[in-house]
Amino acid sequence: MTTNIAILGTAHGHVYHLADCAKSVAGVNLLGLYDDDDTRRASAATKIGIPGTGDLDALLRQKPALVIIDAVPSERVMLATKAVAAGAAVLVDKPLALTHAALDSLIAAVDMHKKPVIAYYPYRGYPHVLAAKAMLDSGRIGKLVRVMSCGPHKLNPGGRPAWHFSAADNGGALIDIGSHHLDVCCWLAGAAPTWLSALHANFDQPTHTGFQDFAQTQFRFPGGAFGHVEVDWLNPASMKNFGDTRTWIQGTTGKIEIRLGDVVSAEYWTHEVAAQPLDISYYADIDTWTVQLMTDLATGKPGYIPQADIWRASRATLYAFDSARQGGKPIDGMIF
Repeated sequence: MTTNIAILGTAHGHVYHLADCAKSVAGVNLLGLYDDDDTRRASAATKIGIPGTGDLDALLRQKPALVIIDAVPSERVMLATKAVAAGAAVLVDKPLALTHAALDSLIAAVDMHKKPVIAYYPYRGYPHVLAAKAMLDSGRIGKLVRVMSCGPHKLNPGGRPAWHFSAADNGGALIDIGSHHLDVCCWLAGAAPTWLSALHANFDQPTHTGFQDFAQTQFRFPGGAFGHVEVDWLNPASMKNFGDTRTWIQGTTGKIEIRLGDVVSAEYWTHEVAAQPLDISYYADIDTWTVQLMTDLATGKPGYIPQADIWRASRATLYAFDSARQGGKPIDGMIF
């Protein structure tokens, strides 16, 4: 069976990894890619090896089963809305929506057209994180007390397009990087936060007003567990990897620590054992996970990431940004 996939938008470099994974979907037919920027479109079409077009409607008329979206973030909701209206499932790079109004409009479109829009949250697919989730769910470290996820990144400002530094085009650090980590925390806790407070600041980019290079948010879940997310664009140049994700899960009888960066590790502690590596042998690598996610979306099967989880993480991200813009004003009574 042929699986038709199209790419909408190529503004972010993540598109090339996603395109490589799409090529491994069984029976795939990459219809082509759309971008409204002629130079960007030509470059991406050559690198990926598929036709490029500036005619969005014409590409959607070819009836892709799945579209992959990696446009400028402010354009992603519009493209996803058009895609679901054309009958396609959607996999969109993070961040998904930059405002509550945009998220509301996308939720309405998904409800109307009955096609999923799933944000690509790859931390859910890393074997180390999957093994930690399984251990937490098994009760091995007791009741969840706190989950903390941190995402330091390198900025490399000279190589960034102007839209990256624009609040209108890319939101802020809590929306851009924070969406990954708020999703991880909510997923591990199995709930949306009931209380939240956040802060952000620009410490090292004075020429980019409105940009934040450091941000954090703390929150509480219905069962009482705490959550904390910290993200930044201050990762030292000496580090080999672009990112250096850290996740700490504290339970009443043990804890788990995960690092995905220059060091890749996942260890747990209980009252009986110390610094034991998690068994990740049951889990496929991240690319295999991504290909299966695309396959499930294209064939109408329930994916690894439920639609409700996408709305939850996106909304929590926007609430965190709201709080930070108000100087850390706590937000409770949030609606998810």
